[in-house]
Amino acid sequence: MSQQNNHPHIVSAYDRELTELRSLVVNMGESVVEQTQGAIRAFLKTDAPQARQVISREPEIDALSVAADEEVFRVIAKRQPTAVDLRLVLAVSRVVSELERAGDKAARIANNTLKLLDGGAASPNAAALGKRFRTLEALVIERLRQGVNGIVEADLDQAIAVFESEPRLSTARQALTEDLAAPEAQSDGASLAVLLTIAHALERIGDHAGNIAEQVVYVITAEDVRYRNRALLIDALKHRSDAARSEAS
Repeated sequence: MSQQNNHPHIVSAYDRELTELRSLVVNMGESVVEQTQGAIRAFLKTDAPQARQVISREPEIDALSVAADEEVFRVIAKRQPTAVDLRLVLAVSRVVSELERAGDKAARIANNTLKLLDGGAASPNAAALGKRFRTLEALVIERLRQGVNGIVEADLDQAIAVFESEPRLSTARQALTEDLAAPEAQSDGASLAVLLTIAHALERIGDHAGNIAEQVVYVITAEDVRYRNRALLIDALKHRSDAARSEAS
């Protein structure tokens, strides 16, 4: 039996450390959400100061990432977690990495917004293009929050929801790409390349949420599902979730 199970005060301290890890993930996740929303807002409103603010805040996410990594190493070295807790600690480390990379994508959107503005091009403020970007943004934010909530609450249903929304993410990105490339968009080659880069960065933030959801499954089931067929995985997870609810009722 591990030391933390022998001494109640050590158990309490250990639980606080795990809670702190979860809190770091929550804070980092919300920071990435705010950065993503700020970057898209700056892009759609051609707001250079807002774009610069997003870029200036990127180090905050990096700092949270470093703090989380340090806490992960400290918990492993000091507490020697049991199998279940070790999965959580390792998953948190991977989630932090995904969130840090998602934050980088938000900064990329802001940087490319400034590139558009410096080149005298206008962002798609109106009509179909603006609507397409907002649709994709809303889906990406939803997926991010579901993934973070899933890891913090060990909630399999949140992970399932992220997996189920993947086709919608792909469809929204494809519709946006087609609209950007349509003749009526009237984008020159340089502007189109930047717009496509922004769309891709936004989609990739949504992909990072999918990777986070995989870590939720790892924590709960001890299975690495990164390369599993999504349709089969969703069916298996739904069956497991339904069985758990039946046992609890």
